[in-house]
Amino acid sequence: MLPLAPTATAGPMALPARRPGRRRWILLLVSLGVLVSAVIGAAIVPVPYVALSPGSVRPVTEQVLVEGAPSYAPEESIAYTTVSVGSATLLEALAGWLDDDVDVLPEDRVRGDRSEDENRRYNAQLMDTSKLTAIAVALDYLGEDVDIRTTGTVVRQIADGSPARAVLELDDVIVAVDGAAVDAPDEIGVLLQVGGPGAEHALSLERPAGSAERIEVNITTVAAEDDPSRAIIGISPEDRIVGFDFPIAVTIDSGTVGGPSAGLAFTLAVLDVLTPGELTGGHKVAVTGTMALDGTVGPVGGGAQKALTVRNGGYEVFLVPSAELDEVREAVGNDVEVIAVDSLAEALEALDSLGGNAGSLLAATAAETSS
Repeated sequence: MLPLAPTATAGPMALPARRPGRRRWILLLVSLGVLVSAVIGAAIVPVPYVALSPGSVRPVTEQVLVEGAPSYAPEESIAYTTVSVGSATLLEALAGWLDDDVDVLPEDRVRGDRSEDENRRYNAQLMDTSKLTAIAVALDYLGEDVDIRTTGTVVRQIADGSPARAVLELDDVIVAVDGAAVDAPDEIGVLLQVGGPGAEHALSLERPAGSAERIEVNITTVAAEDDPSRAIIGISPEDRIVGFDFPIAVTIDSGTVGGPSAGLAFTLAVLDVLTPGELTGGHKVAVTGTMALDGTVGPVGGGAQKALTVRNGGYEVFLVPSAELDEVREAVGNDVEVIAVDSLAEALEALDSLGGNAGSLLAATAAETSS
């Protein structure tokens, strides 16, 4: 047998070349995996922002229960508005920034220094206080004797750059000013006027609230921007109310909703139930705004989201604090009649213009004042 001839080569043996398509597929799969991981991460990883989106409109008049006095259920209920507030992931924040109906805000701007659980408890407390305040204001407006017992002033907000920023913390309770107990509604403002702007005062604090030990701090007042003669320290105060003595038993069922923004709606609803006739004049009226013991209406925020909820719910009229008027009107245009009010009296005047029985309440109060 003849030997086989060796295969001729021209140098080292050449290996088969790897197909370029295979490399592209590997790169594509790796890129796809990175993209999927990024999307999953964006969907589950929280960011320090919260998303404010439209909530609901809730009729409240039928949730007012009266015992020991005549009550009159109106056909059309005053309604209050809510905003949905939730922690955001990166993906939700990005979606919110692209959605005109959603506001994405830094978490500390909405919750301050409180955790999510602390903020939930805080808003539940605000709701309880809001309901009691509304009942007190409504009964007082009707000429009933209401005894309010307070023990101190709670620091609810602190303005940046204010004297309070250096010495106070959120939820501090100011129980005395210069040794004088803060034990009456709105008394903190009166006590701080001594000496006028620029005066130094000694504050006694509970920190945390309910603590038996007192913390003493000194603070110097400054002049208010809107009134140079008025002394302030740069806080949003809230009387710590420990009890109301109501001559009429009134309760309001607000369910699981928290926060103080339904104060004006609650006040109007109690007035509506305790007086004959229709406060709304038969119109669908939604309301937002806090209620102070002196009848002042204050803003809360989320006006645009509430306005959209009101419009989508088919409401005709929306009463809002004047500070939120422009935001609300921009959100709903001419679809809803928006009326600015900064006090209970202004809210009743607005309702009177709709043809309800608010005029009789205003007339009765005017007659009582003139007498």
